[in-house]
Amino acid sequence: MGYYALKFLFTKVYHLEWASEYLPTPKVAKTLPLVLSKEEVTDVFSAIPNFKHRVIIMFIYSTGAWVSECVNIKLTDIDSKRKQVNIREGKGLKQRLVPLSPTLLSSLRRYYKEYKPQHYLFEGAGGNGTHIGVSAVREICRKARYRTINISKKYTPHTFRHCFATHLLEQGANLLVIQRLMGHSCLSNTLKYLHVQKLAIEQLVNPLDTLNGMGDLCKNQ
Repeated sequence: MGYYALKFLFTKVYHLEWASEYLPTPKVAKTLPLVLSKEEVTDVFSAIPNFKHRVIIMFIYSTGAWVSECVNIKLTDIDSKRKQVNIREGKGLKQRLVPLSPTLLSSLRRYYKEYKPQHYLFEGAGGNGTHIGVSAVREICRKARYRTINISKKYTPHTFRHCFATHLLEQGANLLVIQRLMGHSCLSNTLKYLHVQKLAIEQLVNPLDTLNGMGDLCKNQ
């Protein structure tokens, strides 16, 4: 019997106290998120011939949205004047605002002219006011993987959410800002991106070189 099933049996069925000091929570191996380079992200976009499908993956990468949030975005959630996207259907029903990229806005305007969505931004193929399904978005990436044979990573739509956070971090964005944009309730969830970011070591300035007066101290006396 699994740990949590056993705990449920003791506490909810038999109403017994759970001896957590003797039966600690089992440790679960933590895996680092899969992240693509910026060049690989561009290659994936190029490998998606359907414009609507490409914009969907662009939307996830540009906003850091979960797939479930992406498919639930409505037309009224796009604020082009304030350059913001209002994500209302977040996990735990938490609402958050994320910046609206000018590149994404330009693509969305073209998309709107071509597809004329009525309610949801990304409507399903059957219409009737429904949104595209999560499984359909996953299928977009699955098909793209066959066209990007130079990319060995088995990326999914969720990978582009990870790319959003990691690439922001590599560009110098503050962790607390990324936490808010990602909708993380705990900073520990955001800290994992520190382990996958590409460090530009050659651009680092050694702290010794920043001390005032070191030039005089190092001269021969």
